[in-house]
Amino acid sequence: MKKIMMIALTALATSGFAQMKDGKYIVDYKGSVVNWRGENLTGGGHDGTVAISSGNVVVMKNNIASGRVKINMNDMTCTDINDPGTNSKLINHLKAEDFFNTAQYPDASFEITNCAAAEGNNGTTHQIKGKLTVKGISQDIAFPVKIESDAGSIHVVGDMTFDRSLFNVKYPSAGEYAAKNEVKMKFDLKAKI
Repeated sequence: MKKIMMIALTALATSGFAQMKDGKYIVDYKGSVVNWRGENLTGGGHDGTVAISSGNVVVMKNNIASGRVKINMNDMTCTDINDPGTNSKLINHLKAEDFFNTAQYPDASFEITNCAAAEGNNGTTHQIKGKLTVKGISQDIAFPVKIESDAGSIHVVGDMTFDRSLFNVKYPSAGEYAAKNEVKMKFDLKAKI
């Protein structure tokens, strides 16, 4: 039993998460990526990105204690439509009142409230809980992530899905041109002290 405990402690000490330095890490908004995917009820959908405008992560005792990422909803792209006119039409619609109403709500955000070690599928190492705010409405959400670190930086990769209807995104979820309520996000965040 003692040997098993020593092996477990050694594994924890040599993991990327255990090597994080305490301190405030600033998100590299240019080196980080957030991708989105929205799907139609009848099949197909669209892919794109949204830009991070700022963010930080606070590490205490080798654990993420808190953090916040701000998203610029006006800096949204569609990556699957090549025709400039059609692409622009979709993006303008996503910014309109029946979707994300970026004129009134230019920013979305995610605030970390808890982070705990939890091995999962696809190499995930932790479970993050927090508050997602879209259109001024906040909802609790949790999802697995993979966290890697070295002496002065951390790298967080993960997927999350949120229900747009909980954030007053009113575009129809029934009918001929309906979109699913679920919006899928993939993120690759980098931060440094």
